[in-house]
Amino acid sequence: MFRYRHRRRQIAQPLEGSIKIAFVGNPNVGKSALINAIAGSNLKVGNWPGVTVEKKEASLIINGKMFSLVDLPGAYSLNPFSLEEKITRDFLINEKPDLIVNVVDSNQLEKSLFLTLALSEFEIPMVIALNFFDEMIKNKTEIDIKKLKELLSVEIVQTSGVKKIGLDALRKAIYKTLNEGTLPNILFEESLDRKFNQIREMLSDKDKDLDYPLSFAAARVLENDLQVVEELQNKNLLDKKITDLSLDNTTYIQSRYRLISSICNNILVRRINENNLTQKIDSVLLNKFLGLPLFVIMMFVVFKLTFDLSQPFVDFTGYLINNYIGKYTIYLLWFLPDIFKSLIREAIIGGVGSVVSFFPLIGIFFLFISILEESGYMTRAAFLIDKLMNSIGLSGKVFIPLILGFGCNVPAIYATKGLDSQKDRLLAGLMIPLMSCSARLPVYLLFTAAFFGSFKELVILGLYFLGAFIAIILVILLQLAVPSLRMNSTPFILELPPYRIPPLKFLLRLTGFRVKSFVRKAGSVILFTMILVWSVNSLPYNAPPGESYLAQGSKAIAFIFAPAGFDKWEAVATLLPSVVAKEAVIGTLGQILEGEQASSKEIKSPEKYNFLSDTSEVIVRFKNSFIEAGSSLLNFFTISSFQEKEKNESLMNRLKVLFTPLSALSFMIFILLFVPCIVTISVFIQEYGIKWTVFEICMLLVISYSVSTLVFQTGRLFIR
Repeated sequence: MFRYRHRRRQIAQPLEGSIKIAFVGNPNVGKSALINAIAGSNLKVGNWPGVTVEKKEASLIINGKMFSLVDLPGAYSLNPFSLEEKITRDFLINEKPDLIVNVVDSNQLEKSLFLTLALSEFEIPMVIALNFFDEMIKNKTEIDIKKLKELLSVEIVQTSGVKKIGLDALRKAIYKTLNEGTLPNILFEESLDRKFNQIREMLSDKDKDLDYPLSFAAARVLENDLQVVEELQNKNLLDKKITDLSLDNTTYIQSRYRLISSICNNILVRRINENNLTQKIDSVLLNKFLGLPLFVIMMFVVFKLTFDLSQPFVDFTGYLINNYIGKYTIYLLWFLPDIFKSLIREAIIGGVGSVVSFFPLIGIFFLFISILEESGYMTRAAFLIDKLMNSIGLSGKVFIPLILGFGCNVPAIYATKGLDSQKDRLLAGLMIPLMSCSARLPVYLLFTAAFFGSFKELVILGLYFLGAFIAIILVILLQLAVPSLRMNSTPFILELPPYRIPPLKFLLRLTGFRVKSFVRKAGSVILFTMILVWSVNSLPYNAPPGESYLAQGSKAIAFIFAPAGFDKWEAVATLLPSVVAKEAVIGTLGQILEGEQASSKEIKSPEKYNFLSDTSEVIVRFKNSFIEAGSSLLNFFTISSFQEKEKNESLMNRLKVLFTPLSALSFMIFILLFVPCIVTISVFIQEYGIKWTVFEICMLLVISYSVSTLVFQTGRLFIR
């Protein structure tokens, strides 16, 4: 039995100025798709202040009035168990939106209604969007919307954000509800309803001092929410008569679910073969024997396709920026001194190019991640790995960005946005730079070819395992040292949504938003760093390689690296360029050891300009990029993407003068564990802030130096 008030409750809504609307719902109910569909392309992506939880906002005009739409993080309840739930709850209390749009998955109505009932306690007008309604019809389930509308006293609209169904009806419902100021019913089972009203009545004369909506405070006292009860007790707003009415939390939750079950029995009029296809697919993908191997295969496919398909376009973008745009920009700036031309071409245009060249990689990666997320597989991947990762205090979802880190650290750090807790996001972010990205592979190939011959595969494999092993040790030590990072008792709630085929247009739009966010936030940091690196590497201008500021600085600090076995200034000089890009280690060594830069200047002929010919070359290379990407797709089962042509014999012979096998191994370990590239650093700043970025850089400097020194000194005990 449950009760609800039939009386119509309304509040005055001025409808002046910008009207704030909060979109609230469980994770994976399609809030972002719905808000994006209703607001067009006005969606702005950022982070909530001080945390790495993504914040999305958009603006919308209805009947000449400006509406500000806020996409709140997905939450199952408004008890602050997770960061997302705390952000959502705080926003509703402190920002006091004019209206709530509660987005509900029509296929998961029983689970969604728990949050709906909690939202009704905020005494804010509400509209319910029954999303994925088209899928519910396919599942042959029907909802008596008229009866549900009467029970909850809210406008209910059938929608599909992905397919843009019901958008006009939703706009009209929003406008109507705001005009009428209708409040939702607050529903309880009969016994709890009586106690709730008693508490509410006793708190009503203290309403101004509560700092919470009256009904919300009464409900929290009823369920004995320790945070709210303690706050009210500290303000002397609770007496024994009130607290005696409180229940234990378990009784309160059980009552809520009994009520939800009762509601669903009244409004769900038919249910046949629900999620039958989903159950069949899950019987394979979540099978205790097949689930993990299939997950590994799935990640391998994403990993390989991302890099196979993006590499031709990354190469083309680099050529376009440096050999075409940079070339003709300098041509138009012929009147500038050579030093400024070098600054513009190598630092500014090169810096922009380093960001732009990531477009294909980031775009393709985000596209695959969007497919996994929106299809429903990503949630199941977290379920499969959770037990394994839980042994080191992390959730299963952490495994996904760590795996992706072996390809590129930049998208891997972005992937931490999908993790549920701030602790997991931070620990995963700190671990990712220790995952050996593909940019380090050319360095390993060159050095192992020069020093380890037939054992080079084993050495490279050992480096990959070493990075992962140190990352695990790091997480364990950090949790022991920092109390806030330790495993906590937060309940792990995981809802497995039905499998869906997301429309391509929606996936492309979602990918576009993520790429735009990357460019806007990473570009400025990278450009500044590129100018700094150009200055130390190129000045004094036209000086030989051994006399640049970089060479002079390297000679001054080279002795520091003597315990690690590589105290030659030529080796030390590669470390700063490696922060720009790990591949720069080889280029820098080539320039220094072979005198390529000096000799090239001596024989360098004036650059030839033929606009038509150069434009034709760009078009041909662009066409070839598609051919190469298609060829990579056809040759999917080869390992071409992980191969690198061995460098010339001359460079390897010169390396043998500079390094011994032991010092070469120490140098590779140092590069493995050293500070990541500047793009990764800029994304790290964006996601975790400057304080944790400085911590990460300092920690990696200590780890890389300590481990390489340990390996070198231990090796000397056995190799003389």
